[in-house]
Amino acid sequence: MKISTKLSFITLIVLIPILASGQINETQTQMNENRLKESGETKFLLAGYGFSGFEQEGDESTFGPLGFSPIFLWKKTDRLFFEAELEAEIEDGEFDVGLEYASIYYRLNPYLIFGAGKFLTPFGIFGERLHPAWINKMAEKPLGFSEEGGMVGPMTSLGAQLRGGAPVGNAKVNYSFYLSNGPILITDEEDEAGMLEFENFGDNNKNKAVGGRIGFLPLANSTLEIGASAQFAKVGDADSPYEDISANMYSGDISYIWNLEALKSLVDFRGQYNHQKVDRATYFDQQDDAFTFDNNSTAYFLQLALRPVNVDSDILKNLELTGRYSRLSTPEGSPWYRKQKETTIGLNYWLSWSSVLKINYAIENIKGEDDENALFIQFSLGF
Repeated sequence: MKISTKLSFITLIVLIPILASGQINETQTQMNENRLKESGETKFLLAGYGFSGFEQEGDESTFGPLGFSPIFLWKKTDRLFFEAELEAEIEDGEFDVGLEYASIYYRLNPYLIFGAGKFLTPFGIFGERLHPAWINKMAEKPLGFSEEGGMVGPMTSLGAQLRGGAPVGNAKVNYSFYLSNGPILITDEEDEAGMLEFENFGDNNKNKAVGGRIGFLPLANSTLEIGASAQFAKVGDADSPYEDISANMYSGDISYIWNLEALKSLVDFRGQYNHQKVDRATYFDQQDDAFTFDNNSTAYFLQLALRPVNVDSDILKNLELTGRYSRLSTPEGSPWYRKQKETTIGLNYWLSWSSVLKINYAIENIKGEDDENALFIQFSLGF
């Protein structure tokens, strides 16, 4: 029995590595097969855009801004996707590199996708759809839709979202809902007291912003879309006198594209209205004197473009007439109070479907100041 037991034990010791080796080889083979299968499904695309320009405002003129924004798109499987955009730009004599967005997406079903990361906020249409230089009909962003002069509503968010779309008879509906780090209420800088900082990479409280957009396309050809957006968040620092201050934001947008047969032209109309309300709070200047104000801001734009794509002339069909009117209103009584409007007209020449030369002339009016005229020239290329 002892000899037999010893032989069995020795046999087991010898067989275990052999069996384990076979199992490892089988597992490795399976992993290799899975990698080969995934490599066949994986698709990678490098896209993006670049732009260069010239500006003249009053007695000042300069070449710039200059920008390059590569976009990385990676399809891991039929359900798993990744996208990211880097942004390198020279503006106002300074060079800056940033991460515009980076998100992972998983398709749950044909009508719903889950995503997480930094993403373009589905708040209206400009930030998510129209801001790239070769898509934006103008060389500049509308008033209130960039950090210059004050921004009303978010452009990017860090968090998670659910988005999708579905048919409703002959119509269609699309939807996006998100949970993200909310904006931060600025309280420690007198000239910006009451403003919101939207680039929030580390939330200042336990509350998270909740928001979303719903778009409705009532026509069978999807040429008309009407959208509504909202975001709600507490914006004050935790354990501070401002911890219960909330900011509510709303937006409405419209897009309409139609073929104007009388002029053999394609007409593109866009508009967006943003409203931002922050709870009333008391702030302090450098002398510790208190001040307060109704913290409501609005911004909107209306934009029209006409391109005679159906004429016989190759030159004329590449020309596009553009016009945009935008307004920005920030709280009266605040250190950053401003009532501003801008009217811009432009002529675009399309060198290809994604490359355009723009010439814009803008008339800007700020309440209490003289009108300013500006000339913008921009060459942008999407790839």
